[in-house]
Amino acid sequence: MAPPGNTLRGIDLNLLKAFDALMQERNVTRASERLGVTQPSASAALARLRLLFGDELLVKSGRAMRPTPFAERLAERVHTILSEVEDIVTSHAVFDPRQDQQTFRVMVTDYTALVLMAPVVRTLADEAPGINLVLVAQGMGDHAGRLQSGEVDLAVVPDRLSRHSGLPREVLFEDEFVLAGWRGNPAVTDAMTVADVAAAPYLSFSVGSEPSMVDALLTELGHDTRADVLAQSFVTGPLLLRGTRLVAFVQRRLAGLLAEAAELRVVAPPFAIPPLVETLTWHPRSTSDPGHRWLRGRILAAAAALPPRG
Repeated sequence: MAPPGNTLRGIDLNLLKAFDALMQERNVTRASERLGVTQPSASAALARLRLLFGDELLVKSGRAMRPTPFAERLAERVHTILSEVEDIVTSHAVFDPRQDQQTFRVMVTDYTALVLMAPVVRTLADEAPGINLVLVAQGMGDHAGRLQSGEVDLAVVPDRLSRHSGLPREVLFEDEFVLAGWRGNPAVTDAMTVADVAAAPYLSFSVGSEPSMVDALLTELGHDTRADVLAQSFVTGPLLLRGTRLVAFVQRRLAGLLAEAAELRVVAPPFAIPPLVETLTWHPRSTSDPGHRWLRGRILAAAAALPPRG
């Protein structure tokens, strides 16, 4: 029997990095670029991995390559192990925002980009010139999967999406929905009833396949939520109200920023709408990363500095 601890003797653990890259990319050329090696080196690593595991791991399917069932089962475990090793190695590293260069991909809507991330961008320009931000506006419904895969580093998402993910998270700020319309629209008044709202031309929002929070509530109340105009941008939607009879439910902080440009009149909704709670969430492998921790702190500080929502 081999002595304990000798199981890994003779195995190049760098092969696990190659395996992870191949599973992420499912393409030898792209995996070689991710690893910073030549394509023949990546092909050789795949050959060694096949020999090590006794499985083809990746097989051709038309022009693409698909992982075998064995590789699928192994992929997430290997990715998690490598992330934990990286976390151990970097746990005592020092992050210098004025010297270090790093890119962070942050998932946001255009609403949170304008309300929250704009102050963060100004902070980074002053404090961390080597830090690059990529704001990702797609895939909000699958934010947990994209954090797991490493496609994004952080996600700013409503509490209703993040609370069941099991990922670390922090509450950033609260907002509330108001009823908005063009100032020249005489139908938009403080005395509007639910029936008045139902009778007015309606602009709604869609980010992905999920109905908006307000539309989901209207459906529960038994009201028709078919929109006359459907906007896929929270920022563009209020600007479309100008010169029309349309009404929309808009986040109060956003309505305040766009009130003059969109010539908005803002009134209280004729029914109770739960507050919108925005959260910051990430994958556990990034919790101790110094740069990641620094950026989370700056985002939390920007949220704390937001003016009262009223």
